[in-house]
Amino acid sequence: MVLSTADEVREGFMDRIMIAVAIATALVFGTGIIAGVIVMIAMAVRREDRRSTLTGPPPDAAARGVRRLTGVGLRDITPRDGGWRQ
Repeated sequence: MVLSTADEVREGFMDRIMIAVAIATALVFGTGIIAGVIVMIAMAVRREDRRSTLTGPPPDAAARGVRRLTGVGLRDITPRDGGWRQ
């Protein structure tokens, strides 16, 4: 079967539409993942701030992950026994 010029043009448009739909789907999916990560980070930071737990171990896995991601770790801000030494 020989395709006419109109059929070839229509087929070319369909290919471009499929590529555009695939790119749009990937962008929406990626944006959702990024938004979800940001929301999880914000929730963990808020939870730690409300509980004032930065001086102790993290209360849950989300807080532990956010500490590792942001580089905070465990803050040792309690005074040492024996006073300050210089």
